Amino acid sequence: MNWFDNILNAIKQCPDYIGNGILQLIVLTLGGIIVAWITTKVFGRKSEINAVEGVLLKRKLDIYETLSGKLEELKAVVMIPSDLYQSAVMALKKEKVTFNAINQNQILGVFDSPEKLTTGFLDLENYIASKKLYYDNDVMIQTMRFQNYFAALRRLLVIFEEQFVDAGIQLEKKEVASAERLLTVEMGLLLQDEFLGQIDKVISAMKQSIKHLSFKHRDEIEYKYSVISSPDGPIMSELMNTKLFSERETILGIVTKATAFGMADSIMKGKKK
Repeated sequence: MNWFDNILNAIKQCPDYIGNGILQLIVLTLGGIIVAWITTKVFGRKSEINAVEGVLLKRKLDIYETLSGKLEELKAVVMIPSDLYQSAVMALKKEKVTFNAINQNQILGVFDSPEKLTTGFLDLENYIASKKLYYDNDVMIQTMRFQNYFAALRRLLVIFEEQFVDAGIQLEKKEVASAERLLTVEMGLLLQDEFLGQIDKVISAMKQSIKHLSFKHRDEIEYKYSVISSPDGPIMSELMNTKLFSERETILGIVTKATAFGMADSIMKGKKK
């Protein structure tokens, strides 16, 4: 006979009103212990999850805020020398391409020089890549579109620079640097409206994400050709309609002419020395 049997026998020997009272007390006590255990395990766990989710949501908001700030910085306008502005305008008019100037002698600061464009691209590229874990689906797709657009824009300067590197001509040479800056300003005048539009799409996606904050896991992005590079994929299907991609041949022609002028000027100045 174990201890539980001893307790039951002792209760049975008591008057009914006392035995029933003791049994009710035992049931209430055990029930309270069970309820307390469930409350601690279930609701305590839920409280911990809520606390972690709150920290992660704040982290997401901080990341969105920082990314928004970096994008807004790219929208800043600067003044450039009047002769540089006019030279870029004249070059574009000869190509018979449409473009909208912000104001006389003004341009987005990121297009003020090759260095600023490259620095702006790398800074944003590194930040977006390092925070991808926190992006919702729509934000992720839109930032990837902007990354591809910005990369294609930066690639135009790389095409220019490669010709001089292959020819053994330093990019820091005055004639080369002047030609590349002029090209950068031309690209700015030609594409800055579209560039601003791409920025606004990323910011809009983040605003929608903030309005519908959720901890549902986003879909895993597959880094393969059909998703990232295919003209029919979610990234390139939209970018193919932009001026940068749809008028690529014309734009490459502008890059080629800038390269030729820079090369000729560099060679001529070199001979005079």
